[in-house]
Amino acid sequence: MVAARVPADPGRPLLGRRRSGSAPRLFGAAPALVVAFTLAAACHTPRVVRVPGVQPADVIQANEAARDGDMAFARKDFYSALISYLKASRANPNSEYIYNKLGITYSQLKYYREATDAFQRSIGLNPKYAYSYNNLGSVYFAIDDKKRAERNFKKAIGLSPNVASFHVNLGSLYFEKKKMQRGMDEWRKGLELDSTILHKSEGVSLVAAGSRGSKSDRNYFMARLFASVGDAERAVESLQQALNAGFSDIEAIHREHDFDPIRQDERFQAVMKTALLLRGH
Repeated sequence: MVAARVPADPGRPLLGRRRSGSAPRLFGAAPALVVAFTLAAACHTPRVVRVPGVQPADVIQANEAARDGDMAFARKDFYSALISYLKASRANPNSEYIYNKLGITYSQLKYYREATDAFQRSIGLNPKYAYSYNNLGSVYFAIDDKKRAERNFKKAIGLSPNVASFHVNLGSLYFEKKKMQRGMDEWRKGLELDSTILHKSEGVSLVAAGSRGSKSDRNYFMARLFASVGDAERAVESLQQALNAGFSDIEAIHREHDFDPIRQDERFQAVMKTALLLRGH
């Protein structure tokens, strides 16, 4: 799910482990997981009326409350974070950043409807704020509305094409849709923008990548991806997991050019030698 941290960058990818849609607990009326409910059309800018009369003192009060929310979120004290962000949103109801953080917190608490509302308001306040589209896409992904999820992820990328996590989220969706090559292409774009993006715990959950698909195939594609960028350690680890899960097309590994950058690596050669021996080649 969403990483349990609100960074200085107020928006983050929300893809992650999904749960079946039981009634939400106090954990959050928010943007990224289950519970069937009617949502507004994705990528349509919601009609939002700015609240008049917000004074500079209100903005200062809102920012102070939001900082309290950030600290509580960092401690994974999501209820306290929610209270602080709600206080911030009451003081300054015209901040897309506060509503995005509010949506992220709702998502941690599994309050999906409220999360969606928060992201929709954030988008209405600033239709060019890419992070809220990305995070709203995660809501649709979580409730298995892949079409709307894809539209929102693409909208986020269209607004901010150089954010690595946006490409990783879209790639994760493609993996879920069994579009493995397209998923790899998006994840590769993410790696080109941030070589550590797939190693980070916050924001990215590998469980989201093809969580319903074959574990062996998923790990094989991950091995190809890491090998193609020269990350031998993670490529070998993923390849070993694929083999352990039943991947058996050794010839495909020999043919696949994505493995060329690591073919001389001793760890890769050892895994291949073991795989050949186990399969009687």
